Amino acid sequence: MNQSIPETLKGKTYIDPRTDTGFKNLFASKDAIKDFVDGILHLKGDDRIKDLKYSFDEAIRFMVPKERKISLDAFATTGSNRFLNIEMQKADHGFFIDRTVLYKAFLIIKGKQDMENTEEFKALTKEEREGRRYEIPECISIWICDFELPQTMGSYIDEWAVYSRESLSKGCTETVFPKNKYIMVNLPRFDKTADEVKDPVDMWLYVLKHAHEGKPLPDFGNDIVNEALNRIKIENLDKTTLTEAEKEMTTKEELACCFAYAKIKGREEGRKEGLEEGRKEGLEEGRKEGLEESRKEVEKKAKLEMVDAMLANPKFTDEDISAISGVLLEEIAKRRVQR
Repeated sequence: MNQSIPETLKGKTYIDPRTDTGFKNLFASKDAIKDFVDGILHLKGDDRIKDLKYSFDEAIRFMVPKERKISLDAFATTGSNRFLNIEMQKADHGFFIDRTVLYKAFLIIKGKQDMENTEEFKALTKEEREGRRYEIPECISIWICDFELPQTMGSYIDEWAVYSRESLSKGCTETVFPKNKYIMVNLPRFDKTADEVKDPVDMWLYVLKHAHEGKPLPDFGNDIVNEALNRIKIENLDKTTLTEAEKEMTTKEELACCFAYAKIKGREEGRKEGLEEGRKEGLEEGRKEGLEESRKEVEKKAKLEMVDAMLANPKFTDEDISAISGVLLEEIAKRRVQR
């Protein structure tokens, strides 16, 4: 065994492709991104992506009215001016759907600006440019969620777009604006076995879901997927990459968001349960005690669930959890002993 491999990664075949480092290495080629996107968008024949440019951690800044910045996990532009954003999301948090819409808004604005800076657009006459004042390019957001996404209604892949309620009521399921869509992947619901995996999308999802488990993955006969697997194979990676892969976990920003939402949820659920208990007893004192006990119980449960989620990661540091309360730190210490 190579001595540069961190202790926590020894015995494993791949780094976790759901982390930033693993995700970037997995999709670190045009062929990999094209293979995944062609499949998930059901592009066939001449509609398949012929060329694209891509980057990771693409930073977008706008003044609205003060400066706002977001970083896209993977940003790509195809030769046909289709703009793509691929996000790997490990943890759920409050207002997640709001976040997907916000990111799409930034993606559309960036796409609009980039489109108007192309040589093709600049070559248009003034009248033609004026006629296309409000035109935006096709913008697609792909969210791979490593948590339960109830809005997908039972499927592991869902497509969201702009629809007419009236048309839907009459049986028409065509989107009124096909240039704006979200592809939502509910990774926990992907339960196909290796034998059941046939198409490229399922191959990529199988890799994302199972590569971190430690064992070598099967050869699906897809050279692009096999090359990607070699890029996340521990024995092929340098010490710096392995160190980053070992440290990575849910970001501090996401942790703060998750804990804040857990506290809000705990208060709301506790209030509901406490009020109901107090109503049944018919006593003001009972209402107060029920409210407080329920609030504490729900909040404690939310914290313990977050502890388990954090300990599922190979390693985390005190800096990563510095925002966590003393009660939560005590629970982490207890569970470390139990492990």
